[in-house]
Order: sequence, then C-alpha cells, then structure tokens
Amino acid sequence: MTEGVLDDLLQRCRAEGAEAWEEFAERVRARGRTVLAAFEKLRWADREDIIADALKNLMTAVRDVKVRGRSNAEIDAYVCRSLRNQALNFLRGHGRRRSAGESTLEPADGETELCDAVADDHPSQEEMTIFADRLARADKLLQSWPPEDRYLFLAKLSGVQAQVIRDMLRRPPFTKYVALATIDTR
Repeated sequence: MTEGVLDDLLQRCRAEGAEAWEEFAERVRARGRTVLAAFEKLRWADREDIIADALKNLMTAVRDVKVRGRSNAEIDAYVCRSLRNQALNFLRGHGRRRSAGESTLEPADGETELCDAVADDHPSQEEMTIFADRLARADKLLQSWPPEDRYLFLAKLSGVQAQVIRDMLRRPPFTKYVALATIDTR
C-alpha cells in the first residue's frame, strides 16, 4: 500500500463519500479479523459485535478529525488499537458479569456456532452501523429546522394532502399561513 492511501480514504470519508465509508468499513472489518484472532476466547458473534462497535467509534473519530497520524502505519495503528481496546472492554464486561453469575464466554457443551453455517439475508453490522450513523445525522438536521418545516416535511413524506397540512399549520401550536403552492413545492 502506498504512503498516504489511508489518509486519502479518511479525507474522502469526511467528504461523506458513501463508497469511501464502505471501503473504510471493509478495511476495519478485515483488520478486525486479524487483530481479534489473538483473543482466542471470543466467539464469532462476539468478534462481529466488537468490530461493529469499534467501527462506530472510528466513524466518529474520523468525522471529528481525531484519528492520530497521517501515514498508513500511524492510521493502521490507530485502527488496531481501537479494535484491541474494544475487545478488552468487551472481555472486562464479561468478566464482571461472569463474577456475578450472568455470563460465560465459552458455549455450553454441545452448543455450536450456527452463525457461520446459516446464510444471513440481513445487512452486515458494518452496514447497519453506517446506516444508523446516517440516520442520526439526518435526524439531527431535521431537529435543527423550525417546527413548522419539520411538520410540513414529515407530513409530505407520509403522504398527507397539502390542504390538510395547510389547515394544520394554521392551528396552534403553529399558527402560520402557508399557501398550497408552497406546500407542494417544498
């Protein structure tokens, strides 16, 4: 890998490139498989959860420009450290629950890990993490709008007729006059 490729990828992610986020998620997932191989007691599902949680934290760090380093080695080390820390936190949590008698890391006798054998039609955890992050950002944007605009947008999205929206906006708590043509063009 040439020097600066990961820094370029992070720059593209900050520019909100969907393909860049998918590439980043795939790199984190691949790196996670390697890093988590050292944690022998983790089950497959636990490893997937750890990778998804680490990816969520890394996405925030990328957006907030908190990833230290610009070279490939420095960025890779940051990602690996994040994955290791997430795994250690997971193991500490299980240790606390095990001491309270609530959890074990080892599967019960005869129990097999069916997750590897059964096809899963659901999106991967990485895709779900990316989707949840996008949804949270869309909600944050929507919450920044005035209440009238939020109502109008959500009502139109739900298929409410323009006349019903106009009548609702005229009543409290809104008490705002909006022409039908304006409602249809927003």
